[in-house]
Amino acid sequence: MMIKDFISSDIPVLDKNDSLMEFVRHLEKTGLDKALVTGYMPDGRKRVCGVVTSRDVLVKIVSERLRRSSLGRLRISGFMTENPYKASLNTDLVSLVKTMSSRGYGIIPVEDEALHGAIIRKSLLRLLFNDSTHVKNIVDNHPLKARASDSLLDVRQKILGTDKSFVIVVNESGEPVGYLTVKEVAYAFATFIKNVPEKFRKERISQLIARDYMTKINLEIKVSSSIGEAAKSIYESDTKGAVVVGEKGFEGVVTDSELINYLAISLLSGRQIG
Repeated sequence: MMIKDFISSDIPVLDKNDSLMEFVRHLEKTGLDKALVTGYMPDGRKRVCGVVTSRDVLVKIVSERLRRSSLGRLRISGFMTENPYKASLNTDLVSLVKTMSSRGYGIIPVEDEALHGAIIRKSLLRLLFNDSTHVKNIVDNHPLKARASDSLLDVRQKILGTDKSFVIVVNESGEPVGYLTVKEVAYAFATFIKNVPEKFRKERISQLIARDYMTKINLEIKVSSSIGEAAKSIYESDTKGAVVVGEKGFEGVVTDSELINYLAISLLSGRQIG
């Protein structure tokens, strides 16, 4: 397989001078929480100069200064990661997977003389569809957790304190009832700024509660399942991960990040995949 077989051509492409509102509109329309950012180079050509993700937005969106602004006045350039790692059509696929895993990238632009799109984790999950290894080997048994009554400000702090982006929401008895990802939390804060007048934001932002924004658990994977089955289930769903259950109930979670890390290790060990 070649890198061109895994390019997502529908990734939004924004200009660095576009407003953050454009990113939110694309998220609402497509569900994609990553975008490529272009700008003019010294030679006059327009090229990819950054990427912006929901995590980038979440890091900055609730600062006191930004809370007093509007999405229309906030520029993509103030949120994007500049000078991102890029691949080309000639980049070795194995090398790309290793880079994505080791550096924690969620998106890699593919650009040479032209922009072809980007590689995201989800597209690479196809390489694992035939893997028969038990999924229990990569389950995160200690995922991030939040109570349904927790404020999103607290959830945000938990997410930004780690490299994880999948939070299990539990009820008062500690039973999983839903989940939040970086995408839902970032979107909640962005739409809060969009819809709530500035004079009310300081008072009302603490009223954003996990239960009001969580997604009910709709994808469960048995601990006896294979990594291939888990990868296919997550690939075909609109989520970054799934709950793993065993005979005693909740065992942990498996996400696209764990799957890509496993994929990279498999490639390093010389295993044939795909």
